[in-house]
Amino acid sequence: MNQLLAKLSPSRSMRARISIVMGLLWLVFGIALTLFMEMRFESGLQNAAQDSLNATADEIAHTLVKDLQDRQREIALLADLLGATQIIRPTSASNVINGLKSRQPIYAWIGIADANGRITSGSDGLLLGADVSERTWFKEGKRSEFLSDPHDAKLLASHFKRAVADEPVRFVDVAIPIFGEKKEVKAVLSAHLFWNWVHDVVTNTLVKRRKTKSSLEVLIANREGDWLLKLNVDSAASVRQLKQVVSDENYLISTQEVVTSSPKNGLAWTVVVREHKRTALALVEQSRQILFATSAFMAVIFACVAWVVSGRIAKPLIRLADIARDYAASRSNVLRPSQGKVIQDETSVLDAAMDQLAHYDRLTGLCNRAEFLIGLQAAIDNTKEATKNSSTYYSLILINLDNFGVINSTRGHDIGDQLLIAVAKRLLHLEDKFTVISRLGGDEFIVMTQHPDCSLQQAEMKVSQIVQRVMKKFSTAFVIESGEYLCPASLGTTMIGDAEMTPDDALKFTELAVAEAKRRGKHQWVKFESCLLERLYEREQFKEDFFAAIPSQLCVYYQAQVNQQGELVGAEALVRWIHPQRGLISPALFIPLAEETGMIIPVGLWVLRTACLQLQKWETDPVRQNLTIAVNVSSQEFNEVDYVKQVETLLIETGIRPYKLKLELTESALASDVDAVVEKMRRLKDIGLRFSLDDFGTGFSSLNYLRRMPLNQLKIDQSFVREVTDNASDASIVKTVIALGKGLGLSVIAEGVETAEQKQLLAEFGCDLYQGYFFGRPQPIDEFEEAMTKPEHA
Repeated sequence: MNQLLAKLSPSRSMRARISIVMGLLWLVFGIALTLFMEMRFESGLQNAAQDSLNATADEIAHTLVKDLQDRQREIALLADLLGATQIIRPTSASNVINGLKSRQPIYAWIGIADANGRITSGSDGLLLGADVSERTWFKEGKRSEFLSDPHDAKLLASHFKRAVADEPVRFVDVAIPIFGEKKEVKAVLSAHLFWNWVHDVVTNTLVKRRKTKSSLEVLIANREGDWLLKLNVDSAASVRQLKQVVSDENYLISTQEVVTSSPKNGLAWTVVVREHKRTALALVEQSRQILFATSAFMAVIFACVAWVVSGRIAKPLIRLADIARDYAASRSNVLRPSQGKVIQDETSVLDAAMDQLAHYDRLTGLCNRAEFLIGLQAAIDNTKEATKNSSTYYSLILINLDNFGVINSTRGHDIGDQLLIAVAKRLLHLEDKFTVISRLGGDEFIVMTQHPDCSLQQAEMKVSQIVQRVMKKFSTAFVIESGEYLCPASLGTTMIGDAEMTPDDALKFTELAVAEAKRRGKHQWVKFESCLLERLYEREQFKEDFFAAIPSQLCVYYQAQVNQQGELVGAEALVRWIHPQRGLISPALFIPLAEETGMIIPVGLWVLRTACLQLQKWETDPVRQNLTIAVNVSSQEFNEVDYVKQVETLLIETGIRPYKLKLELTESALASDVDAVVEKMRRLKDIGLRFSLDDFGTGFSSLNYLRRMPLNQLKIDQSFVREVTDNASDASIVKTVIALGKGLGLSVIAEGVETAEQKQLLAEFGCDLYQGYFFGRPQPIDEFEEAMTKPEHA
């Protein structure tokens, strides 16, 4: 027993002392590590929790703003539609209103009150005839756009079930005046939004972020600090005002404003998301307990292990400890302060290299896009400060090389790189203390110039001078190792000064100006104007509408083609777009867009299929089975590799007689590869199809190509027919075209015939067929077939 006690006594046993010391060391280390980790973990967890609260509050506020703005936009568009089309009649208006309400469940009621406050139209027929002249939404909506705080339902309360048993039905009102032709207020359009929509937004956000309902408290206050919504909030917080709640130090709190841009006195709600620190940092307490227990347990284990092994290694360990102490002492004498300096120098060299790559273009040495954006932001900030004392303007000149893509593709990337370097060197001659040259990437360069202490007109004159210098630099060839290359450029400019803008806005404006310059024919200079931005938005919206229209909103109209006796011999299939809001849209607007985007190919194939199916229907009709249909074919369609196969497949599927289908080609279809076009035409002609050359006289009209093409018909363009009876030159051209067609053995058809005098003169010239408003406008198939039964077409 005494021997055992001796072994366990620290004062008498090295083994015990080693075990105890090692155990205590581990315990101390564990405690220190636990405290350190707790401190870091608590800070990180609190930051993460705060970030999560911020993100949650921001998402709730953003969603509310977006939903409100969407509803305001919908109501504004509906008001514009009702005012512009004058369809405030109850039946028509109710149809439009119910259509909008059915698409958005957030709407509780949408209605129109006349100028006296009497409801004339209402969704689901509610409140018709009710007097709302004393309602706030009517009074405010009659003056301008109005958006309200939530309020208890009054007139509509009995028509809706309560979302929560102990809460009344509540609405948020959106109202806007409807103006007449003389800008007088004819009515007020109002929408009541279900307030429980806000509850759904909050709940969905919490679910999306995987926050349990009990962990976060969400409150929404109005401008005065009164609560509009309280979710998971205890009774103590419910009775306190906004300032008291957000200043509670026991909670992690995030606030976010819900501010709408319109009307001017729009909402000023505050979203408050908070979480008790005890809940947010609960994981810290759990981790601390686990780490303390683990440290104590590991200390015991470590002491036991030390006890086992110390009996064998106690002496060697002591000896090694002495050696280690001596070694540590000796190593401390070896270290030199200069060692850190060397490391610092190497780090500085690396930092310098990284800085060079981060802020300057590797190829040209000019500032890169990132550095330019930093300078641009500084310039915008400078203009804001300068306006307090004096006027300072900045100009941006975006330079886009017109022919670089061709040179880079045909001559190789090495030549392209050399050309870019030469461009950069030439542009550097423009650089001074007020001017910075940057390369944005690819073949785009940008010149930013400061114009201090001058008016806008003076700054624009200076920009004009700089542009002329730039244009002059690009008017001469660039000389590089492999030769001389002429590479003109398109320029777009914008001014930075009084107007509020961001770097992205400034770049976007210059890019729009450059795009307009290229559209005008390249090697042009265009100054940014607001109409360019409006045109872009309109074009993008129009493009989106067009893509959505294919093919559900497209239809085929048919226009009659008659012979000299006025007998119907066929029709031309013409594609039309019937927009659900804008109605019938002119082909002159959407056909160029279809050609630009490549959508003309599927659209053209759809029209061709529709025409074939119509011919198939007529095959069994004795009255119409001999009619032909002409279909316009664009150059993009005809140049498709498998176009012939597509047509053959359609003919097989529909089983129509091929000679009943006539393809109208424009002269532009021959501009690319005449031999290939002629070969395709011959293959289709062998099948039995017929060809007409459309808009004859408006293209290059090479007689050699006409002689080679397997045509059946020439179509005289309506631009010549329009003035044929009044303009001797047009009459002479038409007469010559008809004679040319006859000489080549082709039939001739004239389009755009609108009067009997035009038809008579064309007949005297020998024209075979006619098409135009005089014989009938383009019509849907049912109207066209009905017109065929009339005596003039029978």
